[in-house]
Amino acid sequence: MRVIFDLMRDGLSAINTAANQFAKAQQEVATGRRINTVSDDPLGASQAIGEHATMATIDAYTATSNSASAKLSATDNVLAGIVDKLSSAIVTGTSARGSTVDQTARDSAAAAIRGLRDSLVTDFNTTFNGTYLFSGTAVDQPPYAQVDGTWTYQGNSDTTQVEVQHGQLVSTTVNGQAVAQGSDTTDVFTTLDQLADAIESGDDDAITNGLSALDRAFDRTLQAQGRLGAAENTVDDATSRLQALRQAADTRRSTLEDANLAESATKMSQASTAYQAALGAVSSAERQSLLDYLQ
Repeated sequence: MRVIFDLMRDGLSAINTAANQFAKAQQEVATGRRINTVSDDPLGASQAIGEHATMATIDAYTATSNSASAKLSATDNVLAGIVDKLSSAIVTGTSARGSTVDQTARDSAAAAIRGLRDSLVTDFNTTFNGTYLFSGTAVDQPPYAQVDGTWTYQGNSDTTQVEVQHGQLVSTTVNGQAVAQGSDTTDVFTTLDQLADAIESGDDDAITNGLSALDRAFDRTLQAQGRLGAAENTVDDATSRLQALRQAADTRRSTLEDANLAESATKMSQASTAYQAALGAVSSAERQSLLDYLQ
């Protein structure tokens, strides 16, 4: 009787072990994961959680970098438009200077200058996703407006900064006054107003002064473009580095979590064979009588 008890006990244990191994291998094949619960590999699960946390952090930085890149690109396009309009204003003002220019031509040039001024105001008051690009950190305020007949900067001298990777900050807004006025006594809009008046009246000295002021505004805009280009390069470098870091973290996670499907299929086959063998052994033992063991 004792022999029968041991055989049955061991056989049932073998059946349960094979069944568990088969179920685990089957789950690995179905899910493609080696670790489906913490109990599958407590240490590996803990390490995998760490890699998931790393990837989540990287994804957050990546989202910030992508947003910053789009905003900087929009600002770059606006600055390029400002450069073009300042160039047009300089050409128009230059062509309207001199005693050979008649009044009709002067009036036409003055109107063109005022049109360029309006267009520049629109450029400086550009928004991106509902925020103003050239108001510093006062992103809910249009940078320039006429207040009591005077062009007034409504932003501030600070800039919005975002962290595109650990410890790496870039500015995503511009101090519009630094571009439109800088160290000059008047902003570029007032300069254009005065230039238009000087053209209409044929005041060549005032035209010359206005053109000099536009040259300085042109230089300030180019400098702003240069700073923006450096920021865009910083974001591009950060994005590339984040991609490499995420790929490395995902590779480590995959090594910990993901199943080798070929290996899991082999385990499933082996477990199935062991299960059938154990089941057959127990079935044979149950058919034997007490007399068979006493003989």
